[in-house]
Amino acid sequence: MINIVLPIKNPEHAKERLADLLSPEQRRALAWALIEQTFVFFKGFTSVAHVLVVTDSPRVAGRAEEEGFAVLKEERPEGETAAVKNATAWSMKNGFASQVVIPGDMAELDAGEFRRLLSHDRPDPSVILCPATGDDGTNAILTTPPDVLTHRFGNRSFPDYLEQARAKDIPCTVLRLKSLVLDLDTPDDVRAFLRNGCNDTLRKMFEEWNLPLKL
Repeated sequence: MINIVLPIKNPEHAKERLADLLSPEQRRALAWALIEQTFVFFKGFTSVAHVLVVTDSPRVAGRAEEEGFAVLKEERPEGETAAVKNATAWSMKNGFASQVVIPGDMAELDAGEFRRLLSHDRPDPSVILCPATGDDGTNAILTTPPDVLTHRFGNRSFPDYLEQARAKDIPCTVLRLKSLVLDLDTPDDVRAFLRNGCNDTLRKMFEEWNLPLKL
């Protein structure tokens, strides 16, 4: 079975790169809206995959447990890379053959595309990558076994994963899925969503905050 790992930052400190656009209260509201839609989405996959939420937020941990997800609680925030490192060790300890890491703030997840990712051929060993906007970051990485590569996130994670796979001679597939391109971390992400996004809940929220005019 695949372990779906959702690293989720404490909403009290989330979306700091949107500080020029949103107040602290708005950033928290956005973070929670994304968390809630993420939990609803992955609840629909618990019959075919396991879900593990990694967070330092007691409130997020509580909501995840209410949904029936496993939770790996962090004593203090150490960043996404450290969170996924700990989750990978958990996946290996608990006998999962594969692991897929998805950020908890994707703007528009699509069930059909995510099923395509889960059902994609994945020999042992192998890596499947879904790049973020601009092919710089990585918005999904499916590894078989979970620790086949060293996980890292942030700037240039996508080319780093490609280089790791080449260096280790690990089969690597790049899967470009529209719904796994856009997260909401920066003003440019918000602009991209306002141009092309179809999530009515988020669009209404942004319009109430006058973001189209601010941008």
